[in-house]
Amino acid sequence: SKNVEWFLISVIFVYALFVIWCTRALANVWEYAKMHTTVMLSLVIVAGLCCFGGIATMGVLRYKAFAAPNFDFGIWCNMFYNMKKTGLAMVTCERDMLLSHFAVHVSPVYYLILPFYYLFSTPETLQIAQAVVLAAGIVPVFLLARHFKLSNPQTVLVSALYAFFPIITTGCSYDLHENCFLPLFLLFTFYFYEIKKPIPMYVCTILVLSVKEDAAVYILLFALFLLVSERKYLHGGILAAAAIGYFLLCGYLLETTGTGMMSNRYDNLIFDPEDGLAGAIKTILVNPGYVLTQLFADTDAKWDKVMYIVYTLLPLGFLPFATKKASRWLLIMPMLINLLTMYPYQPRIGFQYHFGVAAFLVYAMLKNLPEIEAPEVRRTLLSIAAAACLCSYIVVALPLITPRLQDWQKKQDKYAEMEAFLEETVPEDASVAASTYLLPHLADRDEIFEVHYHKNKPDIKYVVLDTRYSSYKPFYEAYTELGYTVFAQLDTRIMILQQQRERISNKKQKEKEKAFRQKDKVIR
Repeated sequence: SKNVEWFLISVIFVYALFVIWCTRALANVWEYAKMHTTVMLSLVIVAGLCCFGGIATMGVLRYKAFAAPNFDFGIWCNMFYNMKKTGLAMVTCERDMLLSHFAVHVSPVYYLILPFYYLFSTPETLQIAQAVVLAAGIVPVFLLARHFKLSNPQTVLVSALYAFFPIITTGCSYDLHENCFLPLFLLFTFYFYEIKKPIPMYVCTILVLSVKEDAAVYILLFALFLLVSERKYLHGGILAAAAIGYFLLCGYLLETTGTGMMSNRYDNLIFDPEDGLAGAIKTILVNPGYVLTQLFADTDAKWDKVMYIVYTLLPLGFLPFATKKASRWLLIMPMLINLLTMYPYQPRIGFQYHFGVAAFLVYAMLKNLPEIEAPEVRRTLLSIAAAACLCSYIVVALPLITPRLQDWQKKQDKYAEMEAFLEETVPEDASVAASTYLLPHLADRDEIFEVHYHKNKPDIKYVVLDTRYSSYKPFYEAYTELGYTVFAQLDTRIMILQQQRERISNKKQKEKEKAFRQKDKVIR
C-alpha cells in the first residue's frame, strides 16, 4: 500500500504489452468487426450511468454515514436552505458569520440546481445533482466523437475513457463543488466551436464563467489556443477579452465587497504581496527558470505533482500529446494551474481542482485521434488508454466507493439512530455550533456554525459535539466552563450541550404548558 502508484504503473505497463499483442494478433478480427449504432448508443449510455452511479453512491453514502464535513458540504446545505427560503446565497458556516457565498466565490451557477432543490429539499439532492452534472459530460464527448468521425467502437472507447476517468470520480471525494459544472460546459464550448456554431459557443462560455471567478482562466487558455493554434482571431479575441474582463470585474467585486481574491495559493510566485495575482504573471514572464523549478516542487516531498501528471495523463494513454502540431499542446496548459502552486491540495486528485483540466485533456485526445491515420496504431493507442484507464479507476476511484457500501451495510442502523437523535433533540429554530461531520445534518436553520471556527463564543443555544473523535474534548471543556451543561447524549457518538439559562427557561416553559393543560382539563 505504500507503493500503490508504482504498482499501478507496473501493472499498466504489463497490460499495455498484452494489449499491443492482442491488437496485432487479432488484426483481422478488428478489421471485420462491426458494431451496430444501437449497440454503440447503449454502451455509451451504460458508461454514463456507471459514472453517475459511482459518484452518486459515494456522495450520498458519505452524507448518510456522517462522513461529509462542513467543508465542502455543510456550507452548501446551509446555503441552499437559505436560497430556498430567501433566494439569496447566504450562509453562516463558511466564514463563521452570515455572509453571501458570492463574497467568497462568484458562483451564480448554483442557481441551476435550485429548482431541483425546491422539489427535493434534502442534502442527498445536492450530491445526486453533482453526479448528474458530471455524468452529463459524456454527451458532448459523444457528440465530439461523432463530429470527428470516429468509428462506433472508438466512440464507445472515448466515451468510456471520460466516464471512468479517475479524476472525474476522485474529484468528488470531498462532496459538492461548483467546479463539477466545468467538464459539461467546457466540452460543450469546444463542441460548438468545432461545428462552427458561435452563438451557442458564447452561451456556453457564459455558463463556464458563471462557475467561479477563476474559471475565466480556462476560457483565456482556450482563447489562446484559438489564436495561436487555430488562428481564429475573431473568436479568440472575443473570448480572451470576455475572460479578462470578467476576471477583473470579479476581482474588483471580491476585493471591495467580499473577502478578497484567494491569491495566497500562488504565494510562491508572488514576491511582492501588494502585487496580488499580477505578481504571479510578472514572475512567469520575467523569471521562467524559477517557474520551471516550481512545476515539481512539493511542500512535503511526497511526489504529489509527479503522480498528478501520471493520474491525469496515463488513463488517457498520453493521447493528448499525440499530435505533430506542437501548438495544440496549449490544450494541456491548464495542468499548470495545479502544478505551479504550493497549495498542497491542488495537485492531489482527491480534490475538485481537476474537472476543468479533465475537459481540456479529453478534448485534446479527441482532436488528435483523427490525425492518427494508421487504423492499427489508433486502435492500439486507444486500447492501451482503455486498459490504463480501467486499471487506474480500479486502484484509485473504486476504493472510494466500495468501502462506503460495505460500511453502510454494516452500520446503517447506527447512522439512522444518529439522524433521528439529532432531529428529535435539537430544535429547528435554535442556533447551533456543531462538529464538522454533524453540521450538514443540522444545516437547515438560520444560524449554524462549525464549532472549530466559532472560537468558543457563547452566543449559540446548543453545542453539538461528535464524540466519536477525541477532538471534541477541548470544546466540551471550554463550553462547560462558560456555563453550558450536557442536555442530551447518544452513547459515545453525540453529545449536546445547552446554555444553562436556556435550560431553565425551557423547564419553566414546560411547567407553564403542564399547568395550562391541567387548567384546560378542569374547564373541559
